[in-house]
Amino acid sequence: MGKIINVIDTAYRATLEEQDDTSLWFTRACKNAGADMDILLTGNAVNYVVRNQNPHALYLGKGAIPHPSKFQDDLSDFIKSGGRLYFLNNDLEERGIESKEIIEGAQALDRTKMASFLDTYENIWHW
Repeated sequence: MGKIINVIDTAYRATLEEQDDTSLWFTRACKNAGADMDILLTGNAVNYVVRNQNPHALYLGKGAIPHPSKFQDDLSDFIKSGGRLYFLNNDLEERGIESKEIIEGAQALDRTKMASFLDTYENIWHW
């Protein structure tokens, strides 16, 4: 299938229903099955690289999500498994997130370099 980059722009997709971000879950599943996949976080999804996030349980009436996802842990595991994780530093700056707050191993990419960066991949999946 070739080298794949998953560009994830929408943060917290389906996290109420599934307790996982669908695109991150799918990426990890494909990577674990042997696919050559990397992740580029853009837009609000750059929030996922912030260290030490501690989401609390969410209660909606009688329903509850007692163990919300810890995306920074999922992404750290992805990096440890050999995946490469990138984020747009422009989007990080727009949200007031400092580079010292991000998880270890995540790599910054400037928006002006995005086209040449994406050109190194055979497949681009945008979520």
